[in-house]
Amino acid sequence: MGKIMKSLTLGGIIGFIAGLFFAPGKGEETRKKVQAAVEKGKEKFKEIKEEFLKKEE
Repeated sequence: MGKIMKSLTLGGIIGFIAGLFFAPGKGEETRKKVQAAVEKGKEKFKEIKEEFLKKEE
């Protein structure tokens, strides 16, 4: 189950970032949005990892 959640999270992040690159906007704005999305993704990944480890115990 952990691999599935990791895959879904990673896929969601990649899809979001790809959407940002194809959306019209200035380069600087896009980079800021990508950076924010990556940070949010890292936080979500940590949450999922912690939840998975708690369930494993």
